[in-house]
Amino acid sequence: MRNKSWIFKGIIFGIMLWVLVYIVFPQFNDEQALEPEKHYLELIFAIPAGLLWGYYRFIVLPKKMEERDRKMKGEE
Repeated sequence: MRNKSWIFKGIIFGIMLWVLVYIVFPQFNDEQALEPEKHYLELIFAIPAGLLWGYYRFIVLPKKMEERDRKMKGEE
């Protein structure tokens, strides 16, 4: 079985981003009401966004960096 840890890391990233935006940051602003229960729809979008981030960060980016390293070593 291939390494699928990027899926879990992406989901966690999406959820943590939602927590930061709708729970943590409003606590520092007295003008914005702390009502995260009104933002569950945004959580539905945060999870796929986290998955995309995880795929890019842990699958696409390492491949690009490896290609760049091979290219740099070939030019030396």
